[in-house]
Amino acid sequence: MSINFCIIGGDLRSFFLAKILSREKHEVKLYGFDKLENFKECEKYDEMIKNSDNIVLPIPFSKDNQYVNMPFSNKDIAIREIFYYLENKTIFVGNIHQELKEELHRKHNQVIDFMKKEEFAILNAIPTAEATIEIILKNTKKILQNSNCLIMGFGRIGKVLAYKLKGLSAKVTCMTMSEEEKAWAVAYGYETTKIENLQKNCTKFKQYDIIINTIPKVIFREELKEIKKETLVIDLASKPYGIDRKIAEQEKLNFIEALGLPRKVGTNDISKIYERHHEAIYLKKKRKQR
Repeated sequence: MSINFCIIGGDLRSFFLAKILSREKHEVKLYGFDKLENFKECEKYDEMIKNSDNIVLPIPFSKDNQYVNMPFSNKDIAIREIFYYLENKTIFVGNIHQELKEELHRKHNQVIDFMKKEEFAILNAIPTAEATIEIILKNTKKILQNSNCLIMGFGRIGKVLAYKLKGLSAKVTCMTMSEEEKAWAVAYGYETTKIENLQKNCTKFKQYDIIINTIPKVIFREELKEIKKETLVIDLASKPYGIDRKIAEQEKLNFIEALGLPRKVGTNDISKIYERHHEAIYLKKKRKQR
């Protein structure tokens, strides 16, 4: 079944999604990628929206709640402006503010926020983990085998990252945030530690060659002063982050802020997820018509 899509803005994930959908014989129109060389796009996004049933918006939708996120475009689209045309559509988007989502619902749109979908969030952890390993290889003089790695947090990203690092023969310790997380980490065969253990005995930080944070909350401050200067410290967490930037700078830590890695590698094959949700909505509408 051929489906028509209108993709407006977004990062490399949106661009690769367009290629995948086109390859699978779907009708795809794009807007907001004029910075890319040898690329032609539709001149007017309003006409694209009018002629499309499915609108794919960026992940995240906006960085300032004023303009649509379009990093590969020299143009700007105000949120108020694009909302004027969005009515009776199926809208795929990521990290959209709840108030904006409710406004779209009032205009009879079906809104699917992918960052709220567990299947997407899990798959999104894969490029994050792989890109993190690439950062490690480029920024440490030690080989990964037998390196002592501390992963702070054992959520989706923590689980995937621990699995891949252990597969490369690293010694992995997971700082778990609950008894359930600890049980899973033990089941997978990782060493575990708790926040309290590191707070009470912060000299334990000295044993790690690589420290990776996935928790969006600053937990350690003064304790960071115990980290060895040659230890590679990576923060993957979104705001309010997890590593205190001021202390990292003051202590001259080997620190790397690595945010939004999936959008930089752009390798997510999420076209099947788009199709599956569209077909489910289509069938639901057909049942209602009956």
